[in-house]
Amino acid sequence: MVVSDELIIRCKKGDRRAQNELYKLCYTHLIAVCWRYASSKEEAVEFMNLGFVKIVTNLDKKRGEVPFELWARRITINVIIDEYRKQKNYRSHYQLHEQPEKLGAKETEAQEDKEFELVDLIKSKIPQLPPMTAKVFNLYAIDGFKHQEIANMLQISEGTSMWHYSEAKRRIRELLRTEKLEY
Repeated sequence: MVVSDELIIRCKKGDRRAQNELYKLCYTHLIAVCWRYASSKEEAVEFMNLGFVKIVTNLDKKRGEVPFELWARRITINVIIDEYRKQKNYRSHYQLHEQPEKLGAKETEAQEDKEFELVDLIKSKIPQLPPMTAKVFNLYAIDGFKHQEIANMLQISEGTSMWHYSEAKRRIRELLRTEKLEY
C-alpha cells in the first residue's frame, strides 16, 4: 500500500474524495488483519470501518518516520483489541479466523506450495484453540507483537501471554499429530 503525502494532506483537510481514495488503498491490507480476529465477515468489516475512522481522525498524530502501512495496521489492531475488551463477557464465543497471507518469494515452487499447505493447515487449527490462546498466538506469531505489548493490550501478565503462546504451539502440534502429518 503506497499512500502519498499529498493524499494524507487532503484527508487531513476533510476532503471526502481523498478519504474515500485512502479507504480503497487501505482496504485489502487492513481487512486481512481484521478478518483474523473476526467471527464473521460483517464483524471484520465493522472492525475495518472503526479502524479507518480512527486512522482518519488521528492523521495529525502520525509521525513521519513511521511508514503509513505499519501505523494504520497498528491502529486497526488496537481498535480490535478495544472492541474485544468491550465484549469481554462474550469471550468464550469469540473465534479467530485468518485469511491466507502471502509469505513472500521462495526458492522453488514446490517448496512454496508445501509451506503454504503447512501454514494453511496451522491456520485451520487456530479456531480450535481457546479464545485467549488463539488471540495471543495471532498477535505474537502472525502480527509480530512482543509479549509485553500483548500483555498490555489484553490486560494480562507477560508470563500469561508467553504461556498462552506456548500452549497454542503445543495444541497445534497435538492437533497436527492426530492427523498423522509430518511437519
